[in-house]
Amino acid sequence: YITDYQGDLLEAVLAELETLDNTSKLQIVQERRLLAEAGHISYADLLPVLDKLAKEESYLVVSAVSQVISALERFIDEGTDAETAFKGLVAKLARHNYDRLGFEAKDGESDEDELVRQLAVSMMIRSNDAEASQVASQIFATHKENLAGLPAAIRSQVLINEMKHHETKDLLALYLDTYTHATDAVFKRQLAAALAYSTDADNIQNLITSWKDKFVVKPQDLSAWYYQFLAHQATQKTAWSWARENWAWIKAALGGDMSFDSFVILPAHVFKTQQRLAEYKEFFEPQLSDLALSRNIGMGIKEIAARVDLISREKAAVEAVVLQYGNA
Repeated sequence: YITDYQGDLLEAVLAELETLDNTSKLQIVQERRLLAEAGHISYADLLPVLDKLAKEESYLVVSAVSQVISALERFIDEGTDAETAFKGLVAKLARHNYDRLGFEAKDGESDEDELVRQLAVSMMIRSNDAEASQVASQIFATHKENLAGLPAAIRSQVLINEMKHHETKDLLALYLDTYTHATDAVFKRQLAAALAYSTDADNIQNLITSWKDKFVVKPQDLSAWYYQFLAHQATQKTAWSWARENWAWIKAALGGDMSFDSFVILPAHVFKTQQRLAEYKEFFEPQLSDLALSRNIGMGIKEIAARVDLISREKAAVEAVVLQYGNA
């Protein structure tokens, strides 16, 4: 069961939150998030809980906080005051552990600290913190000749930071060439994820064009690239257009592969606007007669529609509270 604390009882729990043991803190954060996902409380009601947990050092609690941040992010539009405040909030929640742990492992620290470092660095890079970004760039420069040699715990964030703030055609070529020659599956996924942060229209087009070259992107890896590029505003439209225009090729290349239906499922996990819902229905509804896809198409339409409805209901309230806490 899940406890829905209300009124004076909720206020009492929040007042004592910082003094509770880590398991109890985790329970309260998870319960509030699940209540929001079920529609029993507003996502805006999660902010007062997060605000109390900025100095937590337990991986259990920091991980739960990170999950809530990801849940709130869907309500935030790029290029808005709310986004600026949201990034400020994310940095505020990560600052204590980032200042404590930094980027590089230290002698004698615990395994838990290494896990918390990954989350703290990820949140600081997500927030575009200038100091953290500068440190990440210095680490990148040190390992530029051997990107695989970047410390595993922070490698993904260092690669992402460089693409976010210092994108050039040379950097793109370096990542893509490294990807093509890499054998470590995790490293390859990290490079693909970093490339999805491109904001240059020509670079994005060149990257997506390379998806049909099996010597660059193996067909079984294509869905992972597709998901990463759908997840960013700058790349989403081009990736979604590419999939619709090249549907026959995708079907021919992956029709017998287990990952084929992910090209139906992944947009449904990401899309959150009325326009994308209409485009999804327009493209996929004529394919409902395909028994291999019909169930996922039906579920996809419902999933996007539910997300669009949720955002229209709660967006204003979430933005208001984010502005309040992020600018505090």
